[in-house]
Amino acid sequence: MFGGNITAGTAKRKLVLGLAALLSVGIVATGCTSDPAPADGQKNSWATVVRVIDGDTIVADLAGTETTVRLLNIDTPETKDPNRSVQCLGPEATEYTKSLLKQGDKIELEYDVQRLDPYGRTLAGVYKDGSLVNADIAAAGLGVAVLYQPNERFYAEVKAAEQAAADAQSGLFSPSINCTVPALATQAIDDLEALESVDPESSAAAGTAIAVVAAAVLAGKAKSAALKAFDSGDDGVRSAVWAARKATYLPRMDAALKRATGMETGLTAAKSALEKTEKAEARAQAAKAAHEAAVKVKAEAKQKAATAEKQVAAKRKAAAAASAKKAEQRKAASKKQYVAPKKTYRAPVKTSKPKKSGGSYAGYTGPRCYAPGGKSWKPCG
Repeated sequence: MFGGNITAGTAKRKLVLGLAALLSVGIVATGCTSDPAPADGQKNSWATVVRVIDGDTIVADLAGTETTVRLLNIDTPETKDPNRSVQCLGPEATEYTKSLLKQGDKIELEYDVQRLDPYGRTLAGVYKDGSLVNADIAAAGLGVAVLYQPNERFYAEVKAAEQAAADAQSGLFSPSINCTVPALATQAIDDLEALESVDPESSAAAGTAIAVVAAAVLAGKAKSAALKAFDSGDDGVRSAVWAARKATYLPRMDAALKRATGMETGLTAAKSALEKTEKAEARAQAAKAAHEAAVKVKAEAKQKAATAEKQVAAKRKAAAAASAKKAEQRKAASKKQYVAPKKTYRAPVKTSKPKKSGGSYAGYTGPRCYAPGGKSWKPCG
């Protein structure tokens, strides 16, 4: 399922044992390195698989007794611990062990210095068809080698299998499985290294770039802290993977974080400078707009004044023209010739000459004496 599985067979066991012999050089043991002699005098036992509990623990029928067997020198992710959540690839490790050890399979148990652990479980190397199941699990990338002195008999072989899985990037060593240490590390590093340097043209663009970089930095720091927590965490399996790989990942992580933090600092400074420039440009634009508006208002006022002046001049001209026209009309009227009305002939009226007598003063032509008031007269004399 995860690749890197060492198939059962004598040839494979010889190869793994050869690698184990190379890796075991320099191991300091606190107990005897030769095959231990159990209390009952047996170095190995035959048993029958009853069931698989988890990736590194099974129940076997040993001489008619159901016995819990803890596989030596291999640690798989937890799935049964009531005080812990299911760990990365724990269910997969359990299923893989189930695929290797089915109910009714005949297995051989080989022992080391200590026969039982503090929980009363039998400690053993489990062989099926001549293949060390402890190492097969590690070869699939679903467990890591662990050394609890004085039991080290199977450590070198399991460690060699773990190294093969690491080289093949299988299981716990796969960068494509989200929960693994390599996935956490490479994703954080890749996200940080993928950040592109930008030269923002505006403070808004700088702000957007800062948000992207800041988010990547925050995520990178969180993932870096999570990885470093494996140094003292209770996830023994991933802690072991981290211990084996941090020399590779940590320098890249620190360098990527340093670069991203520098980008964030540079963008912040660029944003500040751009804001100052934009404010100055905005003030200049506002001043220019105000000047243009004032010029426009002045021009419009001048235009209105000119229009009003033209209208006044036109009115004056119209009034002068009307006055001149009336004068002309009066002049023309005064120059019209008088036309006398047509005469109608009338015969002269004959009047009688006054009689020359003094009665009633008719025809009197002598001196006249007027009464006071001058309304009446009489001949003088």
